[in-house]
Amino acid sequence: MANIDFGFKDQYVFDVTANSQYVIASASDQLVRLYDANSLQPVTSLAFHQKRISKMKLYNDQYLFTASEDGKLARWDLRSQSTAPAQVFQYTRPLSAFDVNCNDTMAVAGTLNEEFVQTAELAFFDTRQSSLLHKFEESHGDDVTDIQCHPSIPSQLISCSTDGLVNSYDVKDFDEDEDILAVINSGSSVSKAGYFGPDANYMFYLTHLETFALYTLDGDLVCDYGQLKNIEGVDYAIDCLFDQTTSRLYLATGNNNGDVSLFHVNINELQRCQVLSGGHTDVVRSIYWNHTSQSILTGGEDGKMCAWQAVQ
Repeated sequence: MANIDFGFKDQYVFDVTANSQYVIASASDQLVRLYDANSLQPVTSLAFHQKRISKMKLYNDQYLFTASEDGKLARWDLRSQSTAPAQVFQYTRPLSAFDVNCNDTMAVAGTLNEEFVQTAELAFFDTRQSSLLHKFEESHGDDVTDIQCHPSIPSQLISCSTDGLVNSYDVKDFDEDEDILAVINSGSSVSKAGYFGPDANYMFYLTHLETFALYTLDGDLVCDYGQLKNIEGVDYAIDCLFDQTTSRLYLATGNNNGDVSLFHVNINELQRCQVLSGGHTDVVRSIYWNHTSQSILTGGEDGKMCAWQAVQ
C-alpha cells in the first residue's frame, strides 16, 4: 500500500482514477492533481473550476472530464502539455453529476435542486459542437446524484437523485415522457446507480441510508440486500464495481476508521473477499479498481489517496 497525503488539514479527496500515464485525484480545494502512475510523484495540477468539483471521470485513456457547481463541465486532454481544458460545456445551474456516452457524441449532466426552483434538471450536450441539445426538467425533483451512460448503447442512460428515484432512459427523441424506460422508487435518497452484467442488462443502486438493491433495466427487482450497516465492519457504502473480464460485481464499503471492505455480490449473499486496512483514518469517499492490473485507488476525508494491490 502506498499513501499520498495532500497535506491540507481540512481538504477532502473527492474522486480518484487512473490511466496509463497518471494517477488522478480531485479534491475540495477545486484542484485536480496528476501523479506519475509508476512513481506516484506529483506531475501537475489542473486549476479551472471556481466552485466545488462534484464529479470527475476518465474517458478512455486520453480524456478526463470534471463537473463543478460552477455550472461548467470540462474536458481535459491528458496527452496534451496544456493545463487548460480542451473543451468546456457551460450550463446555467450548478452541476452535481455527469457522464459521456459510449461513442463520445453526447454528454449528460445533472443539476442541484436550487432554492426556489424545486426541481433538478438533466442537460444533454452535443460533444462535437459543445452545444446544448435538450434538457429534461421533470424527471427528478431533487439533486441528481449520479448519471451512468450505457457502455454500448449511445442513447441509453441511468440517473438517480435524492428524491429517491432511479430512472432508466433511451433518449432517441428527447421526449421526456416517452424516453423514460423505467422508474424505480427506492424509498430513500439515492447516492449511486449504474449498469452491470455482461451486456449491461442490469442495474444497481445504493442509498444514503446504506441500502443496496439490484434491478433489471425494465425495473423488476432482482435482489434487495437491505441495510448494509447490519454487516459487521460496515458503516457505509462507497460504490459498486463491475469486472467485465470475470462478469463479477463487487460492492465496496467502508467503516468510520477508514477500512475498506470488498464484497462479491451474489444473489441473496454478499461475500467479503478483501479488507483494505491501515491506509485511511476517516471516511473513504471514492474507489477506483483496475481489474487488469488488480490495482486499487481510494480517496478519503482524511485528505489521503492510497494505492493498493488487490488479492489475485
